[in-house]
Amino acid sequence: MNEIWKIIVKKASEFQGMHKQGRGNTSLITKRWATYLILIPILILLSLFGVFFFAAFLALFAITAVGFSIRFWWLKRNINKSENLVNSLNKEGKETVEGEYTVVDEDDQVVKERARRSGANN
Repeated sequence: MNEIWKIIVKKASEFQGMHKQGRGNTSLITKRWATYLILIPILILLSLFGVFFFAAFLALFAITAVGFSIRFWWLKRNINKSENLVNSLNKEGKETVEGEYTVVDEDDQVVKERARRSGANN
């Protein structure tokens, strides 16, 4: 294990020594510049895509917000119309009751029982 560490330290110190003296490997420098030349346009392209998708998302959000505001305006308008209708009916003095109802015919026996009760109470 100690041998491996010695080899690693020796290679690292030789590499640093060559760069300090200017005898570095030129292929590494050209590879680094080639990497930069490839990465810079890719980063620019990705940032443009990011701006485009952010603008598209913002536009969708704005359209949705406008849609919700129109819906709420429409509901408020209908509520105000119904309130105005109720207020106009109340001003005329008319009272209306709306709902479903059924007419029940009274049986003869029920009518006789009511008549008997009303006669007994008097």
